Amino acid sequence: MEVNIYILFWVCIFGLCLGSFYNVVILRTLSNESIVFPPSKCPKCGHKLYWWHNIPILSYLLLRAKCYFCGEKISIQYPLIEFLTMVLFGFAFIKFGISILTLFSFIWISCLIIMTGTDIKEKVVDCKISIVMAISALIFWTINSGLKGFIFSIFGMLLGALVVEIFARTGYLIAGTRAMGEGDTYVAGALGAMSGFVGILLVLLYSLAAAMLFIVPTFLINKFKSGDKLTCILSVLFILSAIILQRFPQNLFIIALIIIFGIMLAYSILKGIKQEKNRSYFPYVPALAIGALYFLFI
Repeated sequence: MEVNIYILFWVCIFGLCLGSFYNVVILRTLSNESIVFPPSKCPKCGHKLYWWHNIPILSYLLLRAKCYFCGEKISIQYPLIEFLTMVLFGFAFIKFGISILTLFSFIWISCLIIMTGTDIKEKVVDCKISIVMAISALIFWTINSGLKGFIFSIFGMLLGALVVEIFARTGYLIAGTRAMGEGDTYVAGALGAMSGFVGILLVLLYSLAAAMLFIVPTFLINKFKSGDKLTCILSVLFILSAIILQRFPQNLFIIALIIIFGIMLAYSILKGIKQEKNRSYFPYVPALAIGALYFLFI
Protein backbone atom coordinates (compact mmCIF):
# COMPACT_ATOMS: atom_id res chain seq x y z
CA MET A 1 0.00 0.00 0.00
CA GLU A 2 2.79 2.44 0.95
CA VAL A 3 4.65 1.55 -2.25
CA ASN A 4 1.57 2.36 -4.35
CA ILE A 5 1.13 5.72 -2.61
CA TYR A 6 4.80 6.50 -3.24
CA ILE A 7 4.45 5.61 -6.93
CA LEU A 8 1.21 7.59 -7.18
CA PHE A 9 2.98 10.65 -5.81
CA TRP A 10 5.64 10.50 -8.53
CA VAL A 11 3.07 9.73 -11.19
CA CYS A 12 1.29 12.95 -10.24
CA ILE A 13 4.57 14.91 -10.29
CA PHE A 14 5.30 13.39 -13.70
CA GLY A 15 1.84 14.47 -14.88
CA LEU A 16 2.41 18.02 -13.64
CA CYS A 17 5.69 18.30 -15.53
CA LEU A 18 4.22 16.85 -18.70
CA GLY A 19 1.24 19.18 -18.38
CA SER A 20 3.64 22.12 -18.40
CA PHE A 21 5.23 20.73 -21.57
CA TYR A 22 1.82 20.17 -23.17
CA ASN A 23 1.08 23.87 -22.76
CA VAL A 24 4.11 24.55 -24.92
CA VAL A 25 3.01 21.94 -27.47
CA ILE A 26 -0.50 23.44 -27.67
CA LEU A 27 0.73 26.99 -28.22
CA ARG A 28 3.51 26.13 -30.65
CA THR A 29 1.31 23.78 -32.64
CA LEU A 30 -0.93 26.76 -33.32
CA SER A 31 2.00 29.07 -34.13
CA ASN A 32 3.86 26.44 -36.20
CA GLU A 33 6.98 26.81 -34.02
CA SER A 34 9.35 24.08 -32.89
CA ILE A 35 8.40 22.57 -29.54
CA VAL A 36 12.10 22.40 -28.61
CA PHE A 37 13.58 25.74 -29.71
CA PRO A 38 13.54 28.54 -28.74
CA PRO A 39 13.37 28.11 -24.95
CA SER A 40 10.18 29.02 -23.07
CA LYS A 41 9.24 32.68 -23.43
CA CYS A 42 6.42 35.05 -22.61
CA PRO A 43 3.89 34.92 -25.48
CA LYS A 44 3.24 38.65 -24.97
CA CYS A 45 6.67 40.31 -24.70
CA GLY A 46 8.79 37.40 -25.98
CA HIS A 47 11.25 37.57 -23.06
CA LYS A 48 13.01 34.31 -22.18
CA LEU A 49 11.65 32.87 -18.93
CA TYR A 50 13.80 32.00 -15.93
CA TRP A 51 13.77 28.42 -14.63
CA TRP A 52 11.60 29.30 -11.65
CA HIS A 53 8.96 30.71 -14.00
CA ASN A 54 8.30 27.19 -15.29
CA ILE A 55 7.44 25.37 -12.06
CA PRO A 56 4.00 23.84 -12.70
CA ILE A 57 1.13 25.64 -10.92
CA LEU A 58 3.48 27.06 -8.26
CA SER A 59 5.01 29.63 -10.64
CA TYR A 60 1.53 30.78 -11.68
CA LEU A 61 0.68 31.41 -8.03
CA LEU A 62 4.01 33.04 -7.13
CA LEU A 63 3.82 35.37 -10.14
CA ARG A 64 0.19 36.17 -9.29
CA ALA A 65 -0.86 35.20 -12.81
CA LYS A 66 1.25 37.97 -14.37
CA CYS A 67 4.38 37.98 -16.51
CA TYR A 68 7.49 38.79 -14.44
CA PHE A 69 8.81 41.10 -17.18
CA CYS A 70 5.89 42.87 -18.85
CA GLY A 71 3.14 42.40 -16.27
CA GLU A 72 0.67 40.97 -18.77
CA LYS A 73 -1.85 38.49 -17.40
CA ILE A 74 -0.93 34.80 -17.71
CA SER A 75 -3.70 32.62 -19.13
CA ILE A 76 -5.48 30.29 -16.72
CA GLN A 77 -4.86 27.61 -19.36
CA TYR A 78 -1.37 26.93 -17.96
CA PRO A 79 -2.28 25.75 -14.44
CA LEU A 80 -5.48 24.09 -15.71
CA ILE A 81 -3.63 21.89 -18.21
CA GLU A 82 -0.99 21.03 -15.61
CA PHE A 83 -3.59 20.17 -12.98
CA LEU A 84 -5.76 18.19 -15.42
CA THR A 85 -2.80 16.12 -16.62
CA MET A 86 -1.76 15.38 -13.03
CA VAL A 87 -5.29 14.30 -12.04
CA LEU A 88 -5.86 12.10 -15.09
CA PHE A 89 -2.45 10.42 -14.78
CA GLY A 90 -3.09 9.80 -11.09
CA PHE A 91 -6.55 8.43 -11.78
CA ALA A 92 -5.17 6.13 -14.49
CA PHE A 93 -2.64 4.70 -12.05
CA ILE A 94 -5.30 4.22 -9.36
CA LYS A 95 -7.61 2.55 -11.87
CA PHE A 96 -5.14 0.25 -13.69
CA GLY A 97 -2.22 -0.03 -11.26
CA ILE A 98 1.22 -1.07 -12.44
CA SER A 99 0.29 -2.39 -15.88
CA ILE A 100 0.88 -1.88 -19.57
CA LEU A 101 -2.61 -0.35 -19.84
CA THR A 102 -1.53 2.42 -17.46
CA LEU A 103 1.42 3.26 -19.69
CA PHE A 104 -0.70 3.40 -22.83
CA SER A 105 -3.45 5.33 -21.07
CA PHE A 106 -0.82 8.01 -20.31
CA ILE A 107 -0.18 8.26 -24.06
CA TRP A 108 -3.88 8.48 -24.91
CA ILE A 109 -4.57 11.03 -22.18
CA SER A 110 -1.67 13.15 -23.41
CA CYS A 111 -2.90 13.12 -27.00
CA LEU A 112 -6.44 14.01 -25.94
CA ILE A 113 -5.27 16.92 -23.77
CA ILE A 114 -3.17 18.43 -26.56
CA MET A 115 -5.86 18.03 -29.23
CA THR A 116 -8.53 19.39 -26.90
CA GLY A 117 -6.37 22.40 -26.10
CA THR A 118 -5.78 23.38 -29.73
CA ASP A 119 -9.41 22.72 -30.67
CA ILE A 120 -10.72 24.97 -27.89
CA LYS A 121 -8.26 27.78 -28.62
CA GLU A 122 -8.36 27.90 -32.41
CA LYS A 123 -10.62 25.02 -33.55
CA VAL A 124 -7.52 23.34 -34.97
CA VAL A 125 -6.55 19.67 -34.56
CA ASP A 126 -3.08 18.34 -35.42
CA CYS A 127 -3.90 15.09 -37.22
CA LYS A 128 -0.38 13.77 -36.55
CA ILE A 129 -1.21 13.54 -32.86
CA SER A 130 -4.34 11.50 -33.55
CA ILE A 131 -2.25 9.22 -35.78
CA VAL A 132 0.20 8.70 -32.90
CA MET A 133 -2.74 7.84 -30.66
CA ALA A 134 -4.11 5.35 -33.20
CA ILE A 135 -0.73 3.65 -33.70
CA SER A 136 -0.19 3.35 -29.94
CA ALA A 137 -3.66 1.79 -29.60
CA LEU A 138 -2.88 -0.74 -32.35
CA ILE A 139 0.37 -1.63 -30.57
CA PHE A 140 -1.43 -2.04 -27.24
CA TRP A 141 -4.11 -4.37 -28.63
CA THR A 142 -1.52 -6.38 -30.53
CA ILE A 143 0.53 -6.85 -27.37
CA ASN A 144 -2.59 -7.60 -25.36
CA SER A 145 -4.40 -9.99 -27.72
CA GLY A 146 -2.14 -10.69 -30.70
CA LEU A 147 -3.60 -10.72 -34.22
CA LYS A 148 -7.14 -10.83 -32.86
CA GLY A 149 -6.53 -7.66 -30.88
CA PHE A 150 -4.94 -5.94 -33.88
CA ILE A 151 -7.97 -6.73 -36.08
CA PHE A 152 -10.30 -5.65 -33.26
CA SER A 153 -8.51 -2.29 -33.10
CA ILE A 154 -8.40 -1.83 -36.89
CA PHE A 155 -12.14 -2.38 -37.25
CA GLY A 156 -12.79 0.03 -34.38
CA MET A 157 -10.62 2.66 -36.06
CA LEU A 158 -12.40 2.27 -39.40
CA LEU A 159 -15.84 2.34 -37.80
CA GLY A 160 -15.09 5.43 -35.72
CA ALA A 161 -13.74 7.38 -38.69
CA LEU A 162 -16.58 6.20 -40.94
CA VAL A 163 -19.40 7.14 -38.55
CA VAL A 164 -18.06 10.63 -37.88
CA GLU A 165 -17.21 11.27 -41.54
CA ILE A 166 -20.70 10.24 -42.66
CA PHE A 167 -22.22 12.53 -40.04
CA ALA A 168 -19.88 15.36 -41.06
CA ARG A 169 -20.80 15.03 -44.74
CA THR A 170 -24.51 15.07 -44.05
CA GLY A 171 -23.91 18.73 -43.34
CA TYR A 172 -23.47 19.29 -47.08
CA LEU A 173 -26.95 17.93 -47.73
CA ILE A 174 -28.66 19.91 -45.00
CA ALA A 175 -26.58 23.03 -44.33
CA GLY A 176 -24.26 23.25 -47.34
CA THR A 177 -21.14 22.74 -45.21
CA ARG A 178 -19.47 20.02 -43.14
CA ALA A 179 -21.15 19.41 -39.81
CA MET A 180 -17.75 18.63 -38.23
CA GLY A 181 -14.13 19.35 -39.09
CA GLU A 182 -11.84 16.86 -40.83
CA GLY A 183 -9.72 16.64 -37.70
CA ASP A 184 -12.69 15.18 -35.81
CA THR A 185 -12.70 12.21 -38.20
CA TYR A 186 -9.04 11.49 -37.41
CA VAL A 187 -9.71 11.76 -33.67
CA ALA A 188 -12.72 9.42 -33.92
CA GLY A 189 -10.58 6.91 -35.81
CA ALA A 190 -7.94 7.04 -33.08
CA LEU A 191 -10.59 6.56 -30.40
CA GLY A 192 -11.97 3.60 -32.34
CA ALA A 193 -8.51 2.03 -32.37
CA MET A 194 -8.38 2.51 -28.61
CA SER A 195 -11.89 1.30 -27.74
CA GLY A 196 -12.52 -1.32 -30.44
CA PHE A 197 -15.37 -2.13 -32.79
CA VAL A 198 -18.15 -2.09 -30.18
CA GLY A 199 -16.60 0.37 -27.75
CA ILE A 200 -16.37 3.20 -30.29
CA LEU A 201 -20.16 3.27 -30.57
CA LEU A 202 -20.40 3.88 -26.83
CA VAL A 203 -17.63 6.49 -27.00
CA LEU A 204 -19.50 8.37 -29.72
CA LEU A 205 -22.75 8.19 -27.76
CA TYR A 206 -21.02 9.51 -24.62
CA SER A 207 -19.39 12.22 -26.74
CA LEU A 208 -22.70 13.33 -28.18
CA ALA A 209 -24.16 13.47 -24.69
CA ALA A 210 -21.14 15.53 -23.54
CA ALA A 211 -21.63 17.90 -26.46
CA MET A 212 -25.25 18.34 -25.48
CA LEU A 213 -24.25 19.12 -21.90
CA PHE A 214 -21.25 21.37 -22.48
CA ILE A 215 -21.33 22.75 -26.03
CA VAL A 216 -24.83 22.90 -27.47
CA PRO A 217 -26.74 24.61 -24.58
CA THR A 218 -26.05 28.06 -26.01
CA PHE A 219 -27.41 26.94 -29.36
CA LEU A 220 -30.47 25.41 -27.71
CA ILE A 221 -31.19 28.55 -25.70
CA ASN A 222 -31.14 30.56 -28.91
CA LYS A 223 -33.44 28.01 -30.57
CA PHE A 224 -35.85 28.18 -27.63
CA LYS A 225 -35.91 31.96 -27.82
CA SER A 226 -36.60 31.76 -31.55
CA GLY A 227 -39.53 29.41 -30.98
CA ASP A 228 -37.91 26.12 -32.10
CA LYS A 229 -39.14 23.86 -29.30
CA LEU A 230 -38.56 20.60 -31.23
CA THR A 231 -34.76 20.77 -30.95
CA CYS A 232 -35.00 21.43 -27.21
CA ILE A 233 -37.40 18.51 -26.68
CA LEU A 234 -35.22 16.13 -28.70
CA SER A 235 -32.14 17.14 -26.71
CA VAL A 236 -33.91 16.38 -23.43
CA LEU A 237 -35.11 12.99 -24.73
CA PHE A 238 -31.61 12.13 -25.93
CA ILE A 239 -29.99 13.01 -22.60
CA LEU A 240 -32.62 11.10 -20.63
CA SER A 241 -32.10 8.03 -22.83
CA ALA A 242 -28.34 8.23 -22.29
CA ILE A 243 -28.86 8.41 -18.52
CA ILE A 244 -31.20 5.42 -18.59
CA LEU A 245 -28.62 3.49 -20.63
CA GLN A 246 -26.21 3.74 -17.69
CA ARG A 247 -28.79 1.84 -15.64
CA PHE A 248 -29.53 -0.74 -18.33
CA PRO A 249 -26.37 -0.87 -20.50
CA GLN A 250 -27.38 -4.03 -22.40
CA ASN A 251 -30.91 -2.90 -23.26
CA LEU A 252 -31.14 -2.86 -27.05
CA PHE A 253 -34.40 -0.88 -26.97
CA ILE A 254 -32.74 1.97 -25.07
CA ILE A 255 -29.76 1.92 -27.43
CA ALA A 256 -32.15 2.07 -30.41
CA LEU A 257 -33.95 5.05 -28.83
CA ILE A 258 -30.65 6.87 -28.34
CA ILE A 259 -29.70 6.32 -31.98
CA ILE A 260 -33.13 7.50 -33.21
CA PHE A 261 -33.16 10.58 -30.97
CA GLY A 262 -29.54 11.30 -31.88
CA ILE A 263 -30.26 11.22 -35.62
CA MET A 264 -33.39 13.36 -35.24
CA LEU A 265 -31.51 15.82 -33.03
CA ALA A 266 -28.59 16.03 -35.45
CA TYR A 267 -30.99 16.72 -38.32
CA SER A 268 -32.77 19.42 -36.33
CA ILE A 269 -29.47 21.09 -35.36
CA LEU A 270 -28.09 20.98 -38.91
CA LYS A 271 -31.34 22.36 -40.25
CA GLY A 272 -31.06 25.19 -37.74
CA ILE A 273 -27.48 25.89 -38.80
CA LYS A 274 -28.59 26.17 -42.43
CA GLN A 275 -31.17 28.79 -41.48
CA GLU A 276 -28.71 30.86 -39.46
CA LYS A 277 -27.08 33.82 -41.16
CA ASN A 278 -24.17 34.04 -38.71
CA ARG A 279 -23.18 30.42 -38.20
CA SER A 280 -21.21 29.45 -35.14
CA TYR A 281 -19.22 26.23 -34.98
CA PHE A 282 -18.33 24.42 -31.80
CA PRO A 283 -15.10 22.51 -31.11
CA TYR A 284 -16.10 18.85 -30.87
CA VAL A 285 -12.80 17.26 -29.81
CA PRO A 286 -13.41 18.17 -26.13
CA ALA A 287 -16.66 16.19 -26.27
CA LEU A 288 -14.88 13.26 -27.95
CA ALA A 289 -12.22 13.39 -25.23
CA ILE A 290 -14.84 13.36 -22.46
CA GLY A 291 -16.58 10.40 -24.09
CA ALA A 292 -13.30 8.51 -24.46
CA LEU A 293 -12.20 9.15 -20.86
CA TYR A 294 -15.60 8.14 -19.54
CA PHE A 295 -15.40 4.90 -21.51
CA LEU A 296 -11.82 4.25 -20.41
CA PHE A 297 -12.27 4.95 -16.71
CA ILE A 298 -15.94 4.40 -15.91
